[in-house]
Amino acid sequence: MPASAEPHRSVQPLGTMPMLSSTSLIKSSWIAVDVGRERAERVLVVETYIAVSPLEPNFDSVQYDKVLGCVRQVLARHPDIDRASILSMHRGSGCTALFREPTDEATRTAA
Repeated sequence: MPASAEPHRSVQPLGTMPMLSSTSLIKSSWIAVDVGRERAERVLVVETYIAVSPLEPNFDSVQYDKVLGCVRQVLARHPDIDRASILSMHRGSGCTALFREPTDEATRTAA
């Protein structure tokens, strides 16, 4: 691989791995394979409907601890997964705004 090449990232569906099936805290999960020059890592990526950082509004440590405990159980049962990443995708986060195309008016205002 050339020295300037970026690492390769691919995504594999997680399948039927149950996570908090009795609650609605987790929106979705999948395995992302992060391939660098020297090693590849399998990352469990979990999207939640809750805030996962104390810096976010509406952070609930009890709910977050439930998600964290569940993720730790999955990692313990699947030693082939190297690490996990938990993302806040709850409705109040504004995260989806990052994926919206700017309107023509917003573009003109910013210029």
